[in-house]
Amino acid sequence: MNDAILLFDYDGTVRLGSEHATHHARLVASALDRDDERAFLAAHAAFVAGKPTTASTFDAFDADNAVRRLAGEFGVNESTRHDAYVATRDLMAAGKFQVWAPKGFREFLWSLPRTVEIALATNAPASSLEPVLERLGLDGLFDHVIGDAGKPEGLEAILDELLEERPPSSLLSIGDIPRNDLAPAADRGCATAYIDHYGRPWPRADATGTSLEELYPFIHRWVTETTA
Repeated sequence: MNDAILLFDYDGTVRLGSEHATHHARLVASALDRDDERAFLAAHAAFVAGKPTTASTFDAFDADNAVRRLAGEFGVNESTRHDAYVATRDLMAAGKFQVWAPKGFREFLWSLPRTVEIALATNAPASSLEPVLERLGLDGLFDHVIGDAGKPEGLEAILDELLEERPPSSLLSIGDIPRNDLAPAADRGCATAYIDHYGRPWPRADATGTSLEELYPFIHRWVTETTA
C-alpha cells in the first residue's frame, strides 16, 4: 500500500467562524480617531458580509487578512495590529468567540484508511491550537499540528518534513488561500484542493469547492487512488 498525506489548513478550512476577526478589528480600530474607527469597522463588516467596499479589502484572503489590509490603509503600525491578533487568538484559546468545524469532518477522517497521515499547518500561534481543536472535537485526529508556520514561505520546510523521501504526488494540500496553502504545494508537484469562499477561481487546483464538505468526495477518491 502506498503512502498518502493530507495537509489541512486551519482558519477557514477546519476551524470556521469570523467572530474573532471582528474583535481583532475592534482592537486595531481603537487606535484611530472616532471617524476613522467607524470607517475601519464599517469596511471590515462589509467584507465579512461578502460585500467589500474598499480597494484594500476587495481581494483580502479572509477576515483577519482584511484587518491587516485595513490597518495598512488607515496607518496603524504592524506591531499594534500583530499584538491585537495575538491577544485575539489568546481569547479564542480561552473559549471566547463562536467557532465550529465543518459538518462531519471528524467522521470523514475516521472513514479514511488508518495508514493515511494527517497534518495541520497554520500561521496561527501554536499555543492557541490545542485548546481550540479540543473544543471543536478534533483533538487527537492529526498526526502533526504545526502552528506559527510562516506560510507561504514556511510551507516549503513543512513539505520537506512531511514528504521525507516520498514523492510529491503522495501529498494533498487542502486550504482556502491559494498563495499560502496551495501554490507552494502545487509548485512541488503535490495535489491541491481549494475551498473557494469568495468566488475567486484558482485554476491550478485539482479540485475546488465552496466548503470543505464539498471536497470530501474528491479527498476520499484521491486517498483511495493514491493508496491503491
